[in-house]
Amino acid sequence: MQRLIHSLSELKDKKIAIVGLGKSGISLVKLLATFGAKLIVNDKKKEKEIDEDLSYLSNKVYKIFGGGHPPEAFSEAELIVVSPGVPLSTPSIVSAIYNGIPVIGEIELSWEILNILKSDIKIIGITGSNGKSTTSTLVYEFLKKDGKKVALAGNIGFPMAEVVYEIYRGQIDIDYLVLELSSFQLEGIKNFKVHSAAILNITPDHMDRYSGMKEYIEAKAKIFQNQGGDDFLILNMDDKNTVSSIEYLRNIYLKKGKLPHVFYFSRLQKVYGAFLENDTVRFHVREELSEDIKKEMENTVLPVNSFKIKGVHNIENIMAASLLAFSAGCRGEAIKGVLTEFPGLPHRMELVREIEGVSYINDSKGTNVDAVAKSLESFPGNVILIAGGRDKDSDFTILKDIVQKKVKALILIGEASQKIANALGEVVQHYFEKDMKSAVIKAKNIATQGDVVLLSPGCASFDMFRNFEHRGDVFKEIVNSL
Repeated sequence: MQRLIHSLSELKDKKIAIVGLGKSGISLVKLLATFGAKLIVNDKKKEKEIDEDLSYLSNKVYKIFGGGHPPEAFSEAELIVVSPGVPLSTPSIVSAIYNGIPVIGEIELSWEILNILKSDIKIIGITGSNGKSTTSTLVYEFLKKDGKKVALAGNIGFPMAEVVYEIYRGQIDIDYLVLELSSFQLEGIKNFKVHSAAILNITPDHMDRYSGMKEYIEAKAKIFQNQGGDDFLILNMDDKNTVSSIEYLRNIYLKKGKLPHVFYFSRLQKVYGAFLENDTVRFHVREELSEDIKKEMENTVLPVNSFKIKGVHNIENIMAASLLAFSAGCRGEAIKGVLTEFPGLPHRMELVREIEGVSYINDSKGTNVDAVAKSLESFPGNVILIAGGRDKDSDFTILKDIVQKKVKALILIGEASQKIANALGEVVQHYFEKDMKSAVIKAKNIATQGDVVLLSPGCASFDMFRNFEHRGDVFKEIVNSL
């Protein structure tokens, strides 16, 4: 596929519309302004708010359109770059595509520029419905421990455009870039290519944005659409939707040629890649690998009891992260060293405190039903589950069996409370509470020694909180005040 940009000089005076002014949008404005592009900035915010956000760059911006995404915002654009939060199905975006204006995402444009600046940087991309941030951070920590020059960016909160800007300015020098990639980010790629890719899992999520699972799976599968025979692809053998993405892979390579090296990870069976056997992660290699990679994989054994980070889903994350690290030439000793020290990320199965024999766990990042199921799997039972928030058109009936086995009581908050009660109310005692404080107090009153109070909402946070971090912080603050 033909690249959109062949030299940085092409950006000078090019009219580029940036749609969406979140972190990635602001980083793009800063990056493109450096090369003299004529920037058209568009966001749902009012023009005055946009102007304030870009006050230090206001003289670099050609035009501002606020209050939505009107067609006139793109009438002069030669290229449109859409932030992940703005669906490509937005009518004015669809119209622009119909009129022949190239429409891409921040990841694509950042990659195009990076390829001009330093084309030999190896990109490691991680996507999946759950576990992306933990796996991306683990890969970053593995490579850093191994002495490699590496950066971490993407959906984890530090835009790729910011990394590219820092490389251009000579502020950082890296050989590897680890990217956490959401399906929203992958929608906007065309030529973007990763050296090593992983799909951790694909479970129903964001069904308020996609027409169905097929469209969602194909968005995730775009992570490997430009890989070649020297690249690596890591897939979860235990996840049926991830395995189904292989069909998408075959369809691509019927036209393109050689497949990347494909590895799997599994908790349930021995596979080429990483597998769990007797509470130990082991590795099974393919013959076509380089001798160095084969040696490291064959000689690395990871006992689960040596991991500081807990939870069955984190065993999967560790297997995926290890395979990605091996593909980048990482030593097994570096992986082992990190796993004995890495405590996990905030808001992901985070132990807040223990009170009178009751453990309080913050899993605010559990924003879909599969994440809740994986969290519940990590406990033998006696869980008091706090759930609810803004529904993403989820099917909560999927949780019936595990809730019946593991959950002692269900405490519901937020917009989705009644929907969850309708789905699960027959199998567990449930309570409705008006806010997080009353939910935590209710949980404390119900709990007895040996119980677990788990915040794993299965929903987005935006009905009551700014984001999942804010929700988790409020939960921790209340628990710590008990």
